[in-house]
Amino acid sequence: MKAAKFLYYGLALLLLLNTPLSAYAEDDCRNIYIGDIITLNIASAEYSVEDIREYFGGFEIVELEEVSGTYRLSLRTFMPGEYSIPVGDKNIVITVAYTLDDIERADVFPGGTEIIEAGFYLPAKILGIIAAGMIVLLAALFLLKPLLQKKAKAPEPYQLFLKRAGALSAEHDNYFVDLTYYFKEYLGALYNCRIIGKTSSEIINELKEIQALDNILAEIKIWLIECDRFKFTGVEISSEEKQAHYNKLINLADKIEGIS
Repeated sequence: MKAAKFLYYGLALLLLLNTPLSAYAEDDCRNIYIGDIITLNIASAEYSVEDIREYFGGFEIVELEEVSGTYRLSLRTFMPGEYSIPVGDKNIVITVAYTLDDIERADVFPGGTEIIEAGFYLPAKILGIIAAGMIVLLAALFLLKPLLQKKAKAPEPYQLFLKRAGALSAEHDNYFVDLTYYFKEYLGALYNCRIIGKTSSEIINELKEIQALDNILAEIKIWLIECDRFKFTGVEISSEEKQAHYNKLINLADKIEGIS
């Protein structure tokens, strides 16, 4: 809620303005800050693009490309905290701090002889009254939040799939990889099954357990096999062929949505 955030930051700013400068010390360790782009190199022979996207689903993936047998992954987040990401048999820990840039300087800052006027300072009693008032308002906003604001409804899997698949450009290098990933994501969310990271054969075996898909399972299998051919044979695919394959997928999703 915007009002609650405003009161929170206002209270923090008030305390900051009323704190003597000598209360702060320079930190010896520099963390990754929110918004910083983190770059990781991951062996592509061990993981697929879908695996990487799944492992780092809590981050915004800025760039993901394969260079000389290694995935070069650039990501970031705007939420502070410690993130523990299991990647295969390894565990990557990323600590994201919410702070201002450190100022590092080895020499002495130049001084001056001029007299500096006293800065803004509130008496402790007045500060306490203002802080208490802000806390009361903040608590009231949290208590009234269910009445003042409706919880945002998450988009339906079908609508989310159409939005993401439709936004893909036919010129995108990993067009078929991403298109397949969004289809797997849609099926997984719709039928509560885990198929991201699995091969086409494994996906078909998984979907055989879903009775509602019996009549169109063969179409799904044909689409996945054709997509694998586009992804792994290295043949050049025209924009018209990409569009035709995309249209087949949308038609499949429409059928699935009609029976789900």
